[in-house]
Amino acid sequence: MSPARAPKRPHPHAPYPRDLDARVAQFASPVTRILLAGEGLTTPLLQAASDGRLRARVWSLREVAAEQLDPGARKQLRLSGPERCLVRHTGLVLACGALVSDNVVVARMGVDPRVDRVVGDRGRPLGFALADAGVVLERRVHWVGRRRWRGGGPCVCKAYTLHAAAGPLVHVEELFSPRVVPADVRLPQLPQGQPT
Repeated sequence: MSPARAPKRPHPHAPYPRDLDARVAQFASPVTRILLAGEGLTTPLLQAASDGRLRARVWSLREVAAEQLDPGARKQLRLSGPERCLVRHTGLVLACGALVSDNVVVARMGVDPRVDRVVGDRGRPLGFALADAGVVLERRVHWVGRRRWRGGGPCVCKAYTLHAAAGPLVHVEELFSPRVVPADVRLPQLPQGQPT
């Protein structure tokens, strides 16, 4: 199969759910809102927020059949048949070992050999490795919100797909350490004139 070509820019309102902007706006921290609203690489923003260089720590890497995937990832990647995917569970960590983000990457296999190589690389953050390999993919954010971080407290989460001209190739769900990306949400606004 031929390598993925650079995708065309979609209509600005087409790629994500209508409530995404409101979901981003609910977070109190501007750092969190910038990270969630950004369409570029997440790793440089995390490095700036954590004040350190990040490296990838791959906990697991396996090849699976599409029907074994989480239904959400399967739907976003538009998988319906006997496709094979690489599933990579990775953390981005600081030199001291502190975990900054925890993510699960699901990539369609056999569409672009460069993507297969990058996702299979255990030593580098995904975005940096894709850029170095010359792979240009468009990011489409599908969901932002809160989940549970290791230890039980709330954390910020973002789910998105990376698209080539032929369609979605990679699904990423990323959870962010609340020490780096605050998970606090704004209090609901009271109607004017109402006592607090």
